Amino acid sequence: MKNKIILLLFAFCFSLVLFAQNEGQSDFVYTNREKIYPSAKRPKAVSSEKISEAAEKNLNNAGKDYVEKKSDVFKFALESQIIELLTELTENQDPRFVDPAYDLFLETKSPSVKEKLIRYFSALKDPCLEDFTVDVINDPYDEKSNIVEASFLYLESVKSKDAVPGLIDLLEKDDSYFTQALSALGECGGSLEAQYLASYIDKPDLTTAQKQALVKVLGKLKAVETFDKLRALAEDQNENTFVRMYAAQAMGSMEKSEAEDILVSLYEEENPNFRVYVLKGLSYYNGEKSRKVLLQALRDSNYKVRLEAIENIEKLSLGDAVPYLTYRCKDAGEESVVKNKCYKTLAALNTAESNNFLISLLQDEKTADSTKGRVAQALLEHGNGKKEVADLAIASLADKKKLSLSYALGKEIAKYSDSSFEKVCAAYIASKDVAAQGTGLDMFAKGKYSSVRATVEELAKPAIEAEKDEKKQKTAKAIGQRLLTYVDVKTYIDERMQGIQDETIATAEEVIKYLTSVLRGESTSAVLSMCGDGCQEIIKKTPDEKERLKAAELLGKRYGLFTDKVNLEGAVPVIISGEDQLED
Repeated sequence: MKNKIILLLFAFCFSLVLFAQNEGQSDFVYTNREKIYPSAKRPKAVSSEKISEAAEKNLNNAGKDYVEKKSDVFKFALESQIIELLTELTENQDPRFVDPAYDLFLETKSPSVKEKLIRYFSALKDPCLEDFTVDVINDPYDEKSNIVEASFLYLESVKSKDAVPGLIDLLEKDDSYFTQALSALGECGGSLEAQYLASYIDKPDLTTAQKQALVKVLGKLKAVETFDKLRALAEDQNENTFVRMYAAQAMGSMEKSEAEDILVSLYEEENPNFRVYVLKGLSYYNGEKSRKVLLQALRDSNYKVRLEAIENIEKLSLGDAVPYLTYRCKDAGEESVVKNKCYKTLAALNTAESNNFLISLLQDEKTADSTKGRVAQALLEHGNGKKEVADLAIASLADKKKLSLSYALGKEIAKYSDSSFEKVCAAYIASKDVAAQGTGLDMFAKGKYSSVRATVEELAKPAIEAEKDEKKQKTAKAIGQRLLTYVDVKTYIDERMQGIQDETIATAEEVIKYLTSVLRGESTSAVLSMCGDGCQEIIKKTPDEKERLKAAELLGKRYGLFTDKVNLEGAVPVIISGEDQLED
């Protein structure tokens, strides 16, 4: 009887342990575990719009010749040249070479080239390499690390559903791929994967960093089925702060109505970083309670909280916040980063009050030039303040002390084609300042202003003539090289060149005579001299003392006047002593 009681007590304690381990864990069972192996497919057909976009990014590379030349690189060039080209195409997201790139991928044995090709198709979001990259993720252990890394990024970019079972398998079995697999799941997964990850959070062997990453991914997936789990994490004050922060943001991103009240309540916490993420969650709600919290956040003692509030105000187009934002701009003690954000948000709100305030900053002489540049940028970005910015640009161009401001304003104006800027373009092109003139040409390139065209064409004439001369020179050089292959022609040219050299090269006697005339002050040279009112005139000038001394030094060297060495010339007898000791 006693033994039975002991066994019952042991079983009861064991069940309590199991209950404690399983408490809070979901009953969700994930079943999508069978790995998939997609079939091969060629790249997607490229639309004419995409081709035009690629050509416009670099007009020098828009022609048919460029495409043919670069296509040959894929076929015949060195590995380093192919990698260089792929880097360029990836940066420009240029889709014109998908077919030769894909053909190269099928045949290359170079891991470096293969990686660059994966990254190229990743930038284009073309699923043609899905079969290869899913195979890599299903079994990454025999592949180079750079190929595995590029494959993770590729599958994220194309949001491959076929990769999900392999990603889940890596998440569970190999910590070395945990972060990459989890990040890819955030793009490739759906509601089922979100529920799986929500249950995975309760695993006791997870590190804090892994738990933080899991919650961030749940925020990307936005599966409402995980709302309760995220709420519990956000409200748990014993939980890691970053886990709570990410959970608060993720909960708001689901846009469930009950989340607004929860987040408003959470904003009362003392940690400013936590308040920032609560505001990120509230950015999905435009209710009265959320608005009040945002206006309150503009007066928060922590500047990061104020910045986040300003970001949300712009996102929600909260016009009621304009007086608060203008106050922040006027506050001498406000952080510059907050003020700069206020300028952009005021311009984005685009109310009469906000625009008038920004224009008043442009017109106020006390406003710093750097601030005027930022305000002008913000106004123009939203199509406002064109006249005021144009007037300020012309005025600053005429003031040497304001050249930096004129450059900044000109750079912004050159982004837009608008009749309001035609006079500005003309003024900049007419400027004697080279940098300003270049900015004026940028404005013309954008706006093609008719009143300025004649001036631009006049400025372009020397360049056009120089280009013509260069072409003529290239043609003449080519013909000349061919003529020199004929021996009689080459002999004739050599003789004529020798004659020309004899006629044009100064003799030693001429050099001595010239230096003597400088030494004696008899030679003259034409120089510029100031004649009043900032003007100059050409006058004749005799050599000064420094120039005459230099001539004397050169002449002295010629005649050996400045050397302590003795110049011995003549025959020197050689005397051999000990003649009687020499053997016969």
